[in-house]
Amino acid sequence: MRTTMALATALALALPALPAGAASRVPLQRVAAQAGYQYRWSPAGAALVLSRPGTVVVLWPGAQVYQVNDHREVTESAPSYSRGDLYVTPALARHLEALAHRNSPSVVTGAASSSTYDRPAQGAITLEARQLQGSEAIDVEGTAPSGAPVTITLLALVSYDVPTILVSRHDIVTDVNGRFGAVIPIASAYERGTTLRVLATSLSGVASAQAQLTTGAPNAGVSVPLDTTH
Repeated sequence: MRTTMALATALALALPALPAGAASRVPLQRVAAQAGYQYRWSPAGAALVLSRPGTVVVLWPGAQVYQVNDHREVTESAPSYSRGDLYVTPALARHLEALAHRNSPSVVTGAASSSTYDRPAQGAITLEARQLQGSEAIDVEGTAPSGAPVTITLLALVSYDVPTILVSRHDIVTDVNGRFGAVIPIASAYERGTTLRVLATSLSGVASAQAQLTTGAPNAGVSVPLDTTH
């Protein structure tokens, strides 16, 4: 009896623990299957993307704010990550199912509907990047296939003699019109004259894009009395 109890305890400890209150929550994989969403994690694994014609939803573990197409919404309790999935409240699960039917055009059920969701993304990314006036950041905009996850990788080239530096990576998702945008801090590539290379990548089948710019003063061209005071 003691041996059986010890084995049961060891097995329980070996399993990943569910978050508090997970018993009353719903796994998003189930929501996706019931509502006809395509379910995928972003390339860097930081966000979960649910998509179907007319609707793209992006959720982040531990964040109450989530993205629906081109706007943000707020849930009463943040999704919890466990065992490779996100767990959400029943209220949010019902809302996501309602969004799928409200925003999506009529599609043929059965095999035709399934092939629509399983079709691989195709196309190319377009990308523009510029330094954001008044800030140590860059403004990135572009286009890609609708609902596609896009990873923005920021690289710094500071010298011929110094290897390229990985500054940051950011996961975003295009809206239903295929547009995306982000404001990305350039920390810690503050040195004036640093060449920044912005690389945008997505799913297999989507051609990547890159842009390049040179860092300058955040308020270049602005005359400030303090700078001329000696």
